[in-house]
Amino acid sequence: TSPLVKPPSPLPPFPAANFSTPVISTSDSSNPGQERTYTCMSKNGYPEPNLYWINTTDNSLIDTALQNNTVYLNKLGLYDVISTLRLPWTSRGDVLCCVENVALHQNITSISQAESFTGNNTKNPQETHNNELKVLVPVLAVLAAAAFVSFIIYRRTRPHRSYTGPKTVQLELTDHA
Repeated sequence: TSPLVKPPSPLPPFPAANFSTPVISTSDSSNPGQERTYTCMSKNGYPEPNLYWINTTDNSLIDTALQNNTVYLNKLGLYDVISTLRLPWTSRGDVLCCVENVALHQNITSISQAESFTGNNTKNPQETHNNELKVLVPVLAVLAAAAFVSFIIYRRTRPHRSYTGPKTVQLELTDHA
């Protein structure tokens, strides 16, 4: 009899995939004595991520008992992660959400600055970058147009010189007598 051969385990759909930049939002009151809830979401990564919350005041990891992490496979076969963190209210409640992809040796981090929150608010680095581009592109276009107009004006106002060919030299006659 031949020995039993175990079929190979199925390969993962992707060797590794980057997670999206985490998006942090907050809700609940920003009044002293009440709880503040943070939510961090990152999508489309592989393999399953680790998610950490970090207190920016002392760069310490926040206790996992204060957070609820949910990781699931999406329709693409990639992982999405969502984490909810509940903390007592503080006047300076800055936290970081860090999504770790072990296969890629990569940590993607976003910061939430609680003192700027009024009600629901989302701080998305990609959205901030897009807003900066919306300002930068028109400014660069105006500068390019101004440079072009300046060049045209310069070309039209400078004296026109045309090439007349080599200059001829007339020799003087000298008497050798």
